[in-house]
Amino acid sequence: MGVHAAACTEYDWPFYGALLGARFARHPELQPGTVRVEDHDHPATGHLGATWELTDEWYDFRASPRGSVRVLAGADESSYTGGSMGADHPLVWTHEHGGAAVFYTALGHTGDMFRDPDFRTHLLGGLRHVTGHHGEGPEDGR
Repeated sequence: MGVHAAACTEYDWPFYGALLGARFARHPELQPGTVRVEDHDHPATGHLGATWELTDEWYDFRASPRGSVRVLAGADESSYTGGSMGADHPLVWTHEHGGAAVFYTALGHTGDMFRDPDFRTHLLGGLRHVTGHHGEGPEDGR
């Protein structure tokens, strides 16, 4: 399970890049924006509506991981300034690597994000995914 800056390390380690699914390229300044939820059938995004408004660092990646991962949510670049990936801008995804479940969210730069019940539920859903413990424990991240 990787959160936010997990994409900003180990650039010279091919295994880590393949494990995570994409490599960080850049981000504009911290600002409000919109996440478009693409997959409501996952525990990390099932509690969210079609869009999720928040303030964060909007990570751009060297290349879109779409096609090799299951994209759960992406950035709406029209909702903030400085994005460089265009219409296909994944932010949250899952995939399998080496027989293990992987979850990554590019969200989570600020302390306020970790106080947000929706974000905590998002993280709990990702954790449930990688551990295989779906539906066990608290109903949300409160």
